[in-house]
Amino acid sequence: MLLLIIGAISGIIGVPSAFAQDPDFEVKTTKDILKFCEFFYDEYIFMGVETLSEQYQNYPNLRACVILYNHVTWKSTHPGRDTVLVAEIEKYLGNAKYIKDRHLRISDTMPEWIKNDAKMWMQGKITDSRFAYGIRIMLEAHLLNPSLNNTDRNCNENKLCIVKSDFMKYSYSNKYGQDITERYTVDSISDDEILMSTEKISRDGKEMNSINIDNHGTIPTNKKCCMIDKFIFLTPINFGDMITSDLKVIGETTYEFKNKAHQVWIAQNSEKQDTIIIDKETGLVFSDSHKETDIVTKREKIELTDTNVFERKYLTYELAIPKWFKTITMWLIDDLISESEYLKATENLLEQGIIRV
Repeated sequence: MLLLIIGAISGIIGVPSAFAQDPDFEVKTTKDILKFCEFFYDEYIFMGVETLSEQYQNYPNLRACVILYNHVTWKSTHPGRDTVLVAEIEKYLGNAKYIKDRHLRISDTMPEWIKNDAKMWMQGKITDSRFAYGIRIMLEAHLLNPSLNNTDRNCNENKLCIVKSDFMKYSYSNKYGQDITERYTVDSISDDEILMSTEKISRDGKEMNSINIDNHGTIPTNKKCCMIDKFIFLTPINFGDMITSDLKVIGETTYEFKNKAHQVWIAQNSEKQDTIIIDKETGLVFSDSHKETDIVTKREKIELTDTNVFERKYLTYELAIPKWFKTITMWLIDDLISESEYLKATENLLEQGIIRV
């Protein structure tokens, strides 16, 4: 189970904490895992594993450290304490070379260690959690590419690609240099309108409000809650489309958001004073820039800083792998199906919510 920690450390993203900062080291060896668990121990004692996991959502497998925390040797001052705990880790992971192999991200073929884990899982020698780690790695490496299969969220039928509880958080600086954040949360969706709760935070404090947007995503102009006019557009969007009365899609590019590249559309008005960056898949606005020319040139820009719109249902804390999936895994090990067939079957089960990792 402790091997789950390794994948959670790659690509560290800072999350504020009342205790420590994020670790500034990589986790590639068993000693690194021990160091990682020691780093978070005080917070574990104060918060408990559930709250700690929520505080550090970028380390979803932090709870695996509990195995060490509950070990009889954890609080020992004996010189051999670290050796015993490292041995406990290696009982799950194997030798250093195996750990190094697990750290590698391979994007064109199933790594041998994942196949080995699959074989041991099929034989009942390792837990579902350890097997699930390999599936997560293949998701991160895009070996597995299940589509967003959510009956309520359809991004391809001229509907807004949002569901209840979705949120979008934007930030910008006004003309006085004041930093402001605005968060929109979907409270309910009907055939006629979408009810949103809004939260605006500035140096003047917090303002709570609610707005009704139509099913085209338009924010009422009489509301003072919102710097942005529109945070999401109907999909699909095509090159050359007029997405509003004065905004036209003029090009496409990639946009990096939270260390992931997204394919986006670029839309501008005829005067080239307004430029909007829009996610191709969901229609979500990443960036909205407005330029005014008067005595001086002023540019206002609002940017997306956080959202859950891109989250996939098959990534969850509620681990679920049916026992009968071992039969399909056995077919792979025995060369009765190809690797591509196995990956496709896994994708389908992820999409249907039958497998959750």
